[in-house]
Amino acid sequence: MSLPNDVWLQIIDYISPMAIQELYSVNSTFFNVAMDQRYQQISFSYLSRKMIWTLARLKDPAVAKRVRILHLYPHFIKDALDTMDISSSQSILSKFGELAGLVREHKKPILKQKPRLPLKFKTCRDFVQVMTDILSGLPNLTDYHVLWCGLPSVGSDPASVLSSPLRLNLRSLRLEVSLEKLQYILSSSYTQPLPPLEEMDLFIRIEHLYFDRYDTILLMLARMISSLHSSLRKLTIQLWEPFDLSPLFAAISHLPLLDKLSLSIPMSFPNLGNPDGLIGFLNAHSSTLRSLSIRASELGGRSLMMHNELQLGSWMDETFSRVRLSCITHLEISLYLVPFDSALLCVRTFSSTLTSIVFTGSHLAYEDLDLLTAALASRHRKHGLQYARIGSLVLSPQVVDLFANRFSEIDKLELIVKSLVPFEGDVPLFCGRNNSDRDQDEGQVGRFLEEMRHRYYSDWKLRYLRLSSSSYPRLLNEEQYHSVFRQCVPALRTIV
Repeated sequence: MSLPNDVWLQIIDYISPMAIQELYSVNSTFFNVAMDQRYQQISFSYLSRKMIWTLARLKDPAVAKRVRILHLYPHFIKDALDTMDISSSQSILSKFGELAGLVREHKKPILKQKPRLPLKFKTCRDFVQVMTDILSGLPNLTDYHVLWCGLPSVGSDPASVLSSPLRLNLRSLRLEVSLEKLQYILSSSYTQPLPPLEEMDLFIRIEHLYFDRYDTILLMLARMISSLHSSLRKLTIQLWEPFDLSPLFAAISHLPLLDKLSLSIPMSFPNLGNPDGLIGFLNAHSSTLRSLSIRASELGGRSLMMHNELQLGSWMDETFSRVRLSCITHLEISLYLVPFDSALLCVRTFSSTLTSIVFTGSHLAYEDLDLLTAALASRHRKHGLQYARIGSLVLSPQVVDLFANRFSEIDKLELIVKSLVPFEGDVPLFCGRNNSDRDQDEGQVGRFLEEMRHRYYSDWKLRYLRLSSSSYPRLLNEEQYHSVFRQCVPALRTIV
């Protein structure tokens, strides 16, 4: 019985590129698998001979149909413009080859003539037209990623190339662009409707060029997002630096299928802008949102120079204390840069409907775990918690007691463990001269295991337990941990 190509593609991920090349000549099945692996993900950024050969291959429908994921960074437009000489009939790629040869070979004589390129272009306009035709002819493309910021010398020239895959039946679109460049893409997309995207990932940068046009561009973006009302299920919004996105949130119409939202909040004022914009957007989707992810960022601009944890906490408290999401079941919060109190407020706000939580990114003391588990063990909860990933933490028998009492209905628990101690409050002891080979003291870990042997959680319904740690003594057999936890948690079926 032959396996589907999708299964072979998963298997082939474990094979080296050199070995994959040998599959082409085995038989037709392996030829197709190797071709799918070779062309399923394509990336174009800089103009080169390899890029031109790949474009030529994509003119063949038998190759074009294999592309699933496309990444574009339009530096190739700048390269084409820089190597173009209007007064000469010599092709752009010939000039590019000569220029590259001078740089690489330091004007040494060519010893071996390279094969002729399969495509030649007299002007940059010809090059853009060929790329547009090829990229709009990828029938099975599902995921499209665009990076476009900077490159001031190319103006709006890349827009037609970058917009061409938007004619296809895409599933996911990621735009990492500046607002200044985004207006060109949005203008190009107005000539025809977007495909029925299920996922949109926006990573917005700002080049500080057109302050008076930003609200207009945000309204254009809002109209584009709103046009996906019949398909969009997941929306991710991230900013390179603090910026007022409230006009965007306020202008997006209701998206009846939206069930996942991911927000990255800049550390500094104005964060994501006037809280009323985001509050209104979240409350408008109260009946559809099932999953919310929150993290803070300090990627660029003012966030690097003047981030303020208190200011971020105040913004988050004002925002999420006024949000009501009646159907949310999954909450993920990265504690890196997010104040614990603000993260805890979010948990308390949404706790009544949560069945899954990820609460990671910073060390949690016992007092923090006490507050977190208490918030999730509220009597007003509609459903019991089924999954949690929490950490990092110091695991003691008392911490295990806390989880067993507060999360008695949980099915799957993942803990990021820094160390093990026999009693809460003990200081972990380590051996090793540097951080790369530090192991926890075996005697201390042994006393932890001994204390756990005296515990028995008959009412704990936990079936899956994962303890992620790099500090356990390498000399101890993992089976010691497994046997102890299986003994004290009778419902446990899997421990990793």
